[in-house]
Amino acid sequence: MSGQPSVNIRDFHPTDLQQARELFASGLMEFAGEMEQVVRRYVEHALQDDMSDIPAHYQSNARVNFWVAESEQSVVGIVGIQPTENEDEAELRRMSVSSSVRRRGLGRRLLETTENFCRDQGYRRIVLSTVDILQPALSMYKSNGYTPVKIEPYSVPPKGKMNVHYLVKELYPTT
Repeated sequence: MSGQPSVNIRDFHPTDLQQARELFASGLMEFAGEMEQVVRRYVEHALQDDMSDIPAHYQSNARVNFWVAESEQSVVGIVGIQPTENEDEAELRRMSVSSSVRRRGLGRRLLETTENFCRDQGYRRIVLSTVDILQPALSMYKSNGYTPVKIEPYSVPPKGKMNVHYLVKELYPTT
């Protein structure tokens, strides 16, 4: 990767908020296609919900976190971890990688970061959900050991439908 700027993965800082929100929104909208209205509603909801106050949602205790991948003072990747109602289970949320650095292993590095964190926190599995339109993400998750457990319809707009894919990965201690 000579000539490529280095990418550093670190904990989110409040000064990252605007860039993290923009990356989240643009990452989803880039794949929206015919589902633009549905995806836009989803993005707007998320931006008003957990993405409006990342520290409150992802940094309020030791068992949650949010990371950014930074290259040349720009946020080029994000991902968060939150617990589910099961004490030994965490949910991977808001993963996004900028198109400028895709297919260079950053998604895999973000997954490794979350998995190591989850092991350290005593989680035994990670769950996540993603949608059909994010085929590159779905493929990456599967190739990194995430197993599909169910598919549900998200919506049926006039031009087609979108499904939510639920995946899980059992975490085993590293040796």
